Amino acid sequence: MMMRAEGTERTVAVFAPLYPPAFMGGGPIRSIAALVAGAPEEVHAVVLTKDTDLGAKVPMEVVRNSWSRSDGADVYYASMRSPFDYWRALIALRRTKPALLHFNSFLNPQLTIFPLILWRLGFWGRARVLLSPRGEFGEGALQRRSAKKRIYMRFFRVLRMPKAVIWHSTAAHETSDLRRIWGDSSVVLERENDTLLAEVSSRPRSVDGPLRAVFLGRIVEHKGLHIALEALAHVAGSVRLDVYGSREDSTYGVRCDELVSQLPPHVSVEFHGPIRPDLVVDVLKEHELLLMPTAGENFGHVIAEALSASCAVAVTPFTPWTEDLSTGGGFVLDRDVASWTTFIDQFAAEPPAARMSHRIAAGAAYDRWRGRSRPPHLWTSAFERIEASE
Repeated sequence: MMMRAEGTERTVAVFAPLYPPAFMGGGPIRSIAALVAGAPEEVHAVVLTKDTDLGAKVPMEVVRNSWSRSDGADVYYASMRSPFDYWRALIALRRTKPALLHFNSFLNPQLTIFPLILWRLGFWGRARVLLSPRGEFGEGALQRRSAKKRIYMRFFRVLRMPKAVIWHSTAAHETSDLRRIWGDSSVVLERENDTLLAEVSSRPRSVDGPLRAVFLGRIVEHKGLHIALEALAHVAGSVRLDVYGSREDSTYGVRCDELVSQLPPHVSVEFHGPIRPDLVVDVLKEHELLLMPTAGENFGHVIAEALSASCAVAVTPFTPWTEDLSTGGGFVLDRDVASWTTFIDQFAAEPPAARMSHRIAAGAAYDRWRGRSRPPHLWTSAFERIEASE
């Protein structure tokens, strides 16, 4: 049985492609968990998600195909491999009588597309829709599997969905993407992702010897590990790079292995595999520099984590962090090998005291970012927008 909190007036049904204890999908999982954890008192959040982690064949150790409590939330971990179990999960969610359906992907077949079609058919009653595409409309993201995406986008328009939903954007560039694709009249709520990180940054630890750099993210072309590895092949200074992340693309993984095999002796790279979210900040504390040659992020949770750990950040301009990093603690680089080679070479050549100053600046940048005033919770803003339109 689902344990509903007393006195709540509105239920928000959260469709989460992945949810804790899942962690292989990276930052979006942590953002959704933080959103649920910070739900306003007048909102009762219920979560529908899969019972498996990204790329896993074995279910997680959770209560499956029924409601359970997970970190203070009501969560339904459904077996998506069984049509019967999947349909039973949708029925269970409908019984909560949600006032708002919050989808956290545009393209997920089971946890967005089919439930949205059901919404158009009246399955969810008078519930309204909030849709967080989480970077899926960025130029780089649209280029991957573009044919399938464009077919569904046409279908989405045929169903007159673009103006029927409330879009959630996490940054100005994502808002621009949404309006470019769906029109200027689309309703967009722009609000940065939530986080469960500490209120203040940690003090940096002294690190002697060669530069200790880290890459932390999914090992796919979009994240750009190959750019960092190609750059390291040309640096003159000594560098140790630790790589944490899941290998979602085996072909790309082999490509990265080949690049590592070609590195000079003064550069070492070690792959550690995926890492649990509760260990991420501790790992980052042991490093001086996060390398993130990404093709684009709608938020970039690991950037916030690195800054909180007083780990300097090197990243491309395709994240919402450019302005924050420009004040210190970060470096914004063009997404080409030459730029990354020059930067890493210069950073590695600095004495430990200079590298420490970058880490101190990273912590200060985090404290400024964390200390900013925040807009109301996303769901509060969504309900306010709905009420204003009625």
